[in-house]
Amino acid sequence: PPAGFRGRPEYNADDCIGCKACVEACPAIAIKVSDDAGARPPMRRLTLHYDKCVFCGQCELNCPTKQGIKFSTEYDLSTFDRTTLRNSVEHELLICQSCLAVVGARKHLLWVAERLGSKAYANPTLSVTAEGSMGLVEAAATGLPEPLPRNEMMRVLCPDCRRTVVV
Repeated sequence: PPAGFRGRPEYNADDCIGCKACVEACPAIAIKVSDDAGARPPMRRLTLHYDKCVFCGQCELNCPTKQGIKFSTEYDLSTFDRTTLRNSVEHELLICQSCLAVVGARKHLLWVAERLGSKAYANPTLSVTAEGSMGLVEAAATGLPEPLPRNEMMRVLCPDCRRTVVV
């Protein structure tokens, strides 16, 4: 194939951060995401379906790391079994410690914190994720429906719970 040929897209497990930018950018809806919050640890699986892919290159173009998904030069995808036309990658999820909602992939939040540098300390979820457990509050989910007290600030919280604590 000539240079610049777009063959089969493939996830690079080391560089993919699980941000779902490729899922949002795919016009053919060929990339599926499934979050399993009940697993230990909670996991996110991104699955690329080659049988639906139109090889447009939007997933590679919109990847924030520019290396998470790349096009290979492999073009012969002939098969009798469509289930072999899959490529997937898994990432650990962060779960809100209050309402149990999915916050995002741990690797994505670490990537954002690294890019922000010292500015990441303005967001408690990023700083707690980057520094690990600070031991300020227990990590068990409470699932309380009432408003959270101010001392819940230094926990991994979803945007809705974070807004409740701040306001």
